Amino acid sequence: MAVVALMVLLVVSACGTSEPSHQRSGSNPPLLRIPSATVLPGASHTVAFAADGSGFTLRAECTRTRCRQHVAVLDADAGEWRRVTSPLPDITGDLGITAGLTVLGPDRALIEEGRAFRGGPDRTWFTADGGRTWKSGTTKPTGTTATVPKGAALAEECVQPDPADVNSCLRNRLLVVMPDTGEHRVLDSRPSLKGLVHPAGDLALVPGGSDTLFVAGETPDSGLPTLALSEDRGRTWRTTRMAGAAKDGWNPWVVAGGGELYAVQSGQLPSHEGVKNGLLAIHASADGGDTWTRIWRYRKGVEPLSALSLLAADDGSLTVYGESGTWLSADRARTFHPVTRSRGPAGSVEQTPIGWLWCDSYGGGHCRISADGIHWQDFHIGKDQD
Repeated sequence: MAVVALMVLLVVSACGTSEPSHQRSGSNPPLLRIPSATVLPGASHTVAFAADGSGFTLRAECTRTRCRQHVAVLDADAGEWRRVTSPLPDITGDLGITAGLTVLGPDRALIEEGRAFRGGPDRTWFTADGGRTWKSGTTKPTGTTATVPKGAALAEECVQPDPADVNSCLRNRLLVVMPDTGEHRVLDSRPSLKGLVHPAGDLALVPGGSDTLFVAGETPDSGLPTLALSEDRGRTWRTTRMAGAAKDGWNPWVVAGGGELYAVQSGQLPSHEGVKNGLLAIHASADGGDTWTRIWRYRKGVEPLSALSLLAADDGSLTVYGESGTWLSADRARTFHPVTRSRGPAGSVEQTPIGWLWCDSYGGGHCRISADGIHWQDFHIGKDQD
């Protein structure tokens, strides 16, 4: 899925370094082939692909006082990654890496660098030729649009910041990142949800997926977290029915796999659980997202206690990637079993136009790609700095 203004912490830890074995039994689909590249500078923090197998990666090469930011591109059927000129400036001091990457189709990508905390729009750079040239811009909207075109990305803009907290927002609106220019436009139609509305999933980005879009917010009557969906690319919206939503949970997000949809609801657990991204509930939908049934809920001390991402494989299994490891369920979330032997993050997974993408937690550049969530191909896109 699109990654916008991603704050990345490049850390090295002595725990949780074992990697899950993703291979399981089942019929073997054609394996995706992503080449490795072990001579790229720095550490990878963002990797994204288009439907034709082309891709982009952002990397950071850091010393104690400065970080150089690099970009590499994989052309479709090229067989190797190529380093391109990075439009991103060097970073000094302790500002941290705020660059995010959105792939908008073959050879097209938008890089965004977060500067919103300084009171202005984020800076952006757009390429339509595989990183050979970049056009600078900002996330400030340049107009409106009635729909979210194929290849576009749904984003959000805070239009009323919280005066008491620079990192909080009181009112926002949905934006569309246009695939042909990288410009941001305001989406005309707003779902009838209360509070802040956040993008929660685009099934058009899933191989073989529909045109359905999801956004998350609060129900107008109860104020509980819920989802709204659009089957016409954002022209009209309807609120879904999500029974059992956790009252104090954060906004749910949607993944597709095994013939069903799943919505994950994270939130803050009691402090004794010792996690930041607590897993409160998992919901399932068999009717395209109109109705949701809760299939898992938080119970004291029962893993998985946290969720960084969820994999829904074609065989019906569910895998939760959490802060304390990876947890697999073969019985529709009734029970989970640990996949990794050690405690600690074991990477995270996301859906891309070419399948499931898993990457490690420590910037080492180790990734895997899978069309079905069962059979995986490993690739490496550079080594972390010593």
